[in-house]
Amino acid sequence: MLYILENTDKLDDEFLEKAIPLLSLQRIRKLDELRIRSDKNNCAAVYLMLRFALNSEYSICKAPEFTFGDRGKPFLSDEPDIHFNFSHCRNSCACIVDSKETAVDISDNRKISLKTAKYFCSQEELDRIITLDNQNRELVKLWTVKECCSKLTGKGLITDFRTISEKETRSIRSICRDDYVVSYKADEAVEPVMLSVEQLISGY
Repeated sequence: MLYILENTDKLDDEFLEKAIPLLSLQRIRKLDELRIRSDKNNCAAVYLMLRFALNSEYSICKAPEFTFGDRGKPFLSDEPDIHFNFSHCRNSCACIVDSKETAVDISDNRKISLKTAKYFCSQEELDRIITLDNQNRELVKLWTVKECCSKLTGKGLITDFRTISEKETRSIRSICRDDYVVSYKADEAVEPVMLSVEQLISGY
């Protein structure tokens, strides 16, 4: 299932104070590595979203610990058959949990120039996009789709996004909202569960 938390740019100090007791020691250490408050808030939020999802779907109440693959992709230490991924941008967070390999990426509807687009779009993709009325929305969507593909392999940004083919992106679904675009790996389109801060800090 796909979970989304909006308006994370409005999270305040009180949120972090309430979130910290619900984090694992491993996640608190990750939080301590961050210096920008918004990064700390998002780091805590996506972890609590995962906790909420595991509790809702699998009745797992304890704070999860992660192990990491060769390329840094996280896995659940005690639940290797449960797959997850999360992502955040300036104003929103997304988390996905599935019984199969999965991935999610969320991005603000920021301005992307065609000059920048050349670093992650093939020439064929650029030729198609420049004919569209809403070029920027399509560029943001394409970026999240390709980021999602790279997360599936665990390669991340070392992937040359220009070489990711249409065939590789067929199982990636996208949801476009006014403030953000979220893309996720799933066999079928899903209606995301929209979470509130209150749900995340209500305890487990």
